[in-house]
Amino acid sequence: MRKFLILSMLIFTTLCGCVDFSSSNSNGYYHDSWSYNNYTSFVDTHEHYYGKVVKVVDGDTVYVEVNGELWKIRLLGVDTPEIHKRNNPYEYYLLNGTPITDTKYLKEWGYKAKHFAEKELKNKTVIIVFDNEAPKKDKYGRYLAYIFINNSNNLINFNEELLKYGYARVYISNFELKDEFLNVEREAKENRVGLWNWSNN
Repeated sequence: MRKFLILSMLIFTTLCGCVDFSSSNSNGYYHDSWSYNNYTSFVDTHEHYYGKVVKVVDGDTVYVEVNGELWKIRLLGVDTPEIHKRNNPYEYYLLNGTPITDTKYLKEWGYKAKHFAEKELKNKTVIIVFDNEAPKKDKYGRYLAYIFINNSNNLINFNEELLKYGYARVYISNFELKDEFLNVEREAKENRVGLWNWSNN
């Protein structure tokens, strides 16, 4: 009996060592920020709609046709540099706390973010997903949502893609994926990806 208990404990310990709980966020959704292939349960448990992206305003704002209606959607939790007005030189900070003060540089990355959004989203069918903590609309009447792309049966969170490739910063507000977004942003900054490769020298 004692040998059986010891053997059982050894097997249990070995199996526990094979399970990685590190990618599970506070909501219990298991997904690795860099693989984007485990979002099915997240989408299924949130209000969501299918639509076609008909216009990209800039990196974080698009128009989507949903059931014959045109929805203006502001991508939740992210902020790309402005292209239609002057950028605030104290909104984008490097990992060491240095602000990116070159507004011309920021505008260039605003256009790069728009081109990226056009390449990935325009004329494509996407899934609009609403967050359970964030308001559904902002003060301008735009919908606040995540946009997911179904790529070979892998759901890709486009909002998160903007952060991953250094096209955007996290827009701080209350939303479920905020901690995950901040982690993705930090990795982009650490690796000086995209706009985070700026130097004031």
